[in-house]
Amino acid sequence: MGLAEKRIRQDLETRVIPEAIGEFNKLCGGELRIDIDWDSFDSKDSLQEIEHQVIGRVISEIRNLCTDDLAKEAVAESLACLRIKNLENADGRQILLQDKTLSMQTHWQNFGDIFSWDDIREAIETKL
Repeated sequence: MGLAEKRIRQDLETRVIPEAIGEFNKLCGGELRIDIDWDSFDSKDSLQEIEHQVIGRVISEIRNLCTDDLAKEAVAESLACLRIKNLENADGRQILLQDKTLSMQTHWQNFGDIFSWDDIREAIETKL
């Protein structure tokens, strides 16, 4: 990992992730842990997708879901961890909410392999 990648990771760890955790807590009253398989993100391009295409989309969909107390409670009880992994290609592409963990893995550098807003919402909403 070069200097540019280390800077992106540092920004994610010190700004993006804490802000997302705070937003999640504010939206539903739950606690969220964000686990990133850093070793799987080997390029600046893949790391740059984490903020907007992964964390940003998940928090946005949580915001859309948490419109009443019933939904807020369901999200807080059903989601405690966001696990993110980058794959070398789209084989093994998966988004799954299981055991309070939303696992998202794909080839983040290829826009066609990134999960849509609807993919994220469906993965969460169907398990609430």
